[in-house]
Amino acid sequence: MPPADKKPASRSGPRTTAGKKQMLVIMDQDVIKAVKFAALEDEIPMSHAVEEAVREWLKRRTPRRKP
Repeated sequence: MPPADKKPASRSGPRTTAGKKQMLVIMDQDVIKAVKFAALEDEIPMSHAVEEAVREWLKRRTPRRKP
């Protein structure tokens, strides 16, 4: 019998949307908190807010080499 404090394995499948991948990003806790609140205010997922910010940063930067 499994221990009572252990959760059963999820059977719902992957949480990511088709064409998306998950990644771990380590950021300052104040930035994370601000993004969470801003995404909540805008009623969008936090991942959408972060993705939009990264896309804007990529547009602004000058690439050192072509991908």
